[in-house]
Parts: sequence; structure tokens; C-alpha cells
Amino acid sequence: MPLKRFFSKIDIIRLTVITIYLSFVVITLWNTNKLIQRIEYDERLQMELWGTAQQKFASDVDLNQPIEPLTFKVLTSKNSIPMIVVDKKNRLLFSNNIDQKKIKKDSISYINKLIEDFSLINEPIEIKFENNFYQKLYYGNSKLVTQLKLYPVAFLIIISILILLIFMYYRSSQIALENKLWSAMAKETAHQLGTPISSLLGWLMVLEENYDSETLNKMNKDVERLKTISERFSKIGAIPEKKPYKLSSIVDEIVEYMRIRIPSTIEIIVQKKDGEIPINLNKELIQWVLENMIKNSIDSIEKKGKIKLEINWGGKANLKISDTGSGIEKELQSKVFDAGVSTKTRGWGIGLSLTKRIIEKYHKGRIKLLNSSKNGTEFLIEIPKN
Repeated sequence: MPLKRFFSKIDIIRLTVITIYLSFVVITLWNTNKLIQRIEYDERLQMELWGTAQQKFASDVDLNQPIEPLTFKVLTSKNSIPMIVVDKKNRLLFSNNIDQKKIKKDSISYINKLIEDFSLINEPIEIKFENNFYQKLYYGNSKLVTQLKLYPVAFLIIISILILLIFMYYRSSQIALENKLWSAMAKETAHQLGTPISSLLGWLMVLEENYDSETLNKMNKDVERLKTISERFSKIGAIPEKKPYKLSSIVDEIVEYMRIRIPSTIEIIVQKKDGEIPINLNKELIQWVLENMIKNSIDSIEKKGKIKLEINWGGKANLKISDTGSGIEKELQSKVFDAGVSTKTRGWGIGLSLTKRIIEKYHKGRIKLLNSSKNGTEFLIEIPKN
């Protein structure tokens, strides 16, 4: 089966870029590691060469006395390898690239520590004369090796930062694109609703002369509803105007509208406390939120059930919406507010995403899923006073 049936062209390009990028990282780290190994090998040879030179000079020196610096400088004067040479009793005979102040201050303990540290880094070199041990050379990593070993860490940190910046840029671009799509969809919807609404209003005026007032009243309410929906969509992408409203009054209005349009087997209950104060809200958008939440609850109730709206007051307005529906699947609960995620077989999965946008972006509040199981679902909406 052709590869393009599994991947789009964009996916193939992304996969290719990621493969090239990972290959570059692996090759760079591999070459750095090989370079470090080569330098360590050369330094080992240098130390062994110095040990061999000491053996040749052994017949001319007192093996129990510190080494004269002239012999040592021939091989070590131009390197930065820290090293020490000790006798059988671990008494210091010579040192190079070692802090002399520490040696003078606490010679025995400092030398023992150097022996322990250098032994973990490199295997010590024994210097023998006529098959008898008399000196041992301990050495660590040169400054060059130390710096090169830090390079892969620094490289990975830089790469990680670049990946994070690319991800943040990509994410912000996606959010910006999503915002544009929301705005475009909303404005187009408002535009498309405008013409039939105007036409319906005209027909209602004609029907007033021939039909009873009760029927016309219900039709008027539905037409007004269409106007409200149109106004809601027109506000997406713009800064909505907020006015002081009592949240309970908006809840009551929506519940009254919904009760006569839902199955009689579903009961909507409203509970609220006294002492409510008005808070700044955009009425049309909050109505939209409530409709989305109630409709989701209705869809989750198969036959008979209850929907409860509890309103509490404190430092902010709290609205808890719960139902006795079938609940939300566990794998969807963490991303239920993401655009395109739907718990229903029909729909685009934009209701809760839009609800979150209205509450958090336009009203600086918060909405969260408290819990959900096969016995029902519970959401909490918090809206600050100001």
C-alpha cells in the first residue's frame, strides 16, 4: 500500500525534518564522544611515557626522594593534566597542575582524596625498577577533556531550549489560527442568520392579522431566540460589553426556556442562596454557556434523570452543574475542553471549548470538571465579581 495513504505530504515533511534533526544530534554527540576518547587515550600515552622515562632515570636518583622537576617538565610543561606521584607509603613525590596551597595546608588528607578521586577517573600507572614497585602515578582529566565532557550536556540543554521555543511558537501559531477560525465561523454564522431572521419578522407581521396571539407569541419568542443566537456569534472575536446582572436571573431565564423544550422525563432543579449581588457579565454569552452545559447534560441522560444547577456566593459567583447522565469516558476527561473533542456521536466538539473560552477569556473566571462517572457528571463554574 502506498506510503501517502498513511501520511499526508505535510506529515512526511515533518517526519523527514525530525529524522534529519535527530540524526544531526546523534552524529554530533557520537563524534564528541569519540574525540574525548581519543584525547583520553593520548593523555594516557603521555603519562605512560613519563613513567617509562622515570624508569630510565631510576638508576641515577634516590628513589625515596622527591623527583627533580627538570625530568618531569620535559613531558608535562605544556599540558593541563592534574597528576601526582607518590611512593609506597603514599607520600607525595611530585605534583603537576595541583593546588599547592591545599597541599601545604592539609597534605595527607588532600593527597589521599586526590588518590581516591583520580583512581575513579583513570587507572594509576605503576613505575617499577628491576621489577620492584617504587612509585605510582595518579592523574585526572585535563581541562580540555573536562570541558569536552560538559559539551554534550550544554548541547542537549541548548537543543532542548530550541525545541521548547519551537513548540511554543507552533502552539501560539495554532492558538492564533484557532482564534481566527472561531471569529470567522462566528461572523459567518451571524451573517447567515441575519437574512432569514429579517424575513421571519416580516412574515410574523403578516400573520398577526390572521392567527391567534398565543401562537404568534411563541413564534416571536423563537425568532427573538434566533436574534439572540446571531448576537452571540457576532461577539466572538470582539471584546464583549459586560453589565451588572444577577447570575440567578439569567439561570432562571434559560431554565424556563429549556423546560418546555426538553423531554418530560428530565427534571431541571435550581438551588440558590440569598444575598446575591450583581456581577459584571455579558448576558448573551453567559446564556450561551448555560445552554451548552444543559444541552450536554440532556444528551447524556438516556431516558429519565435530573439536572441540578446550584448557585453559591462568596468571593466569587459559583455555579455547580450536575446531572445523572451516563458520564464522560475517562480517556476524554482530561481533554474535554479541547476543540474537536466530543463525547457524542454527532456534533463538532466545540461546545465545551467555546464555554471555556467565554468563562476564562471573556469573564476571567474558571470552569473545571469536578468528577464524572456512569452515575453522572459535575462541572463547576467560577466567575469573579469584577
